[in-house]
Amino acid sequence: MNLLGLRYFIAVADYTSFTKAAEHLFVTQPTLSRQIMDLENEIGTPLFIRSHHSLKLTNAGNRFLKEAIRIVNEIDNLKKIVNPGEDSQAGSVRIGYQSFLDTGLMYQLLKRVAQKFPQMNLPLFRGTPAELRNQLLTDKCDVVFALSPCIQGLPNIDYIDLQENQLKIAVPLNHRLAKQNSVDLKDLANEDFIMLDRQVSPFVVDYAVSLCMKNGFSPNASHYVDNAEKALMLTGAGKGITFLHTMNKVSNPIKSFGVKLLNIEGQVNDFNFVLAYKETNPNPLLTTFMSEVSDFLTHNHEKA
Repeated sequence: MNLLGLRYFIAVADYTSFTKAAEHLFVTQPTLSRQIMDLENEIGTPLFIRSHHSLKLTNAGNRFLKEAIRIVNEIDNLKKIVNPGEDSQAGSVRIGYQSFLDTGLMYQLLKRVAQKFPQMNLPLFRGTPAELRNQLLTDKCDVVFALSPCIQGLPNIDYIDLQENQLKIAVPLNHRLAKQNSVDLKDLANEDFIMLDRQVSPFVVDYAVSLCMKNGFSPNASHYVDNAEKALMLTGAGKGITFLHTMNKVSNPIKSFGVKLLNIEGQVNDFNFVLAYKETNPNPLLTTFMSEVSDFLTHNHEKA
């Protein structure tokens, strides 16, 4: 049993995937699988329950994980005690981010941090809103880039606004409202809506439905789709109208899909792109990271 094997085991447990852990560790999946199998053989019991669609810890694996984390942390702390001046910013800030978002601002920020602190690792986890909430609450991610409805209401979670984001309405170019630049939601009560499947994006769907309910109607869903691109294709084909938030990673919807985006009148700005973190997170590098975020936002605001 060695330190490298423990780190490999912890990574697989964090990502619940040999493929994702291998990508994070920059090793091949067969190499990683062999290391874990050797570790299980040495201990004399399976650490993971493997299936075609899932990977989870056994009871022994859960017990072993706690001890492995403790041992690795103690060794890392020992290095700091022996030589506190060396690599003072060495370590990791684990970052989660939401699928289907335009994450250009996030990458600018991470580039700044990586250049200023080359010893700081920034492992990335891309997930659904539900996965990100769980990663944040269980300290598997130190920070999460997401839309505010994804993390609002979580206990002990704070966040800072990074970028304004708005929900809009996409209509076909031949729609009766296509000549307008904005729309009152009350005027859409009798329209057919193309909706995202709630399992794909529950917080975006709930937010959109709540806006409709506040305006006196429940949206009539004619189609359910699993991504915004399909929703826009059906909208352009005249099958209905759809919601689209401005940070969705879909470029030039008018040219590509034959739709027009309309502002929603009276919309409260509570759908922003945010950076969330746990107030009680023990990672000592989180303070450094958040300080850089603050400086980055201040610099961007001054440039604007």
